[in-house]
Amino acid sequence: METTKPKQSSIIAFFKGFASAFDISGRTLLNDLPDYSGGFARDRQALAGDWQRIGDDMRKVMGQAANGR
Repeated sequence: METTKPKQSSIIAFFKGFASAFDISGRTLLNDLPDYSGGFARDRQALAGDWQRIGDDMRKVMGQAANGR
């Protein structure tokens, strides 16, 4: 039974959070924040890709329905 992993990771997360309260430099301890530059452009591209896939799926299903599948 692997109950120690979640408990251990939550303890580590707690201490990282606790230690970050004393970090007055304004950065994270591990610099693991994602790069948010160009966020709107990336969101726009991701949404366009999502809608493209939705349209492709709908065309596929409509073609199958027209063929009697």
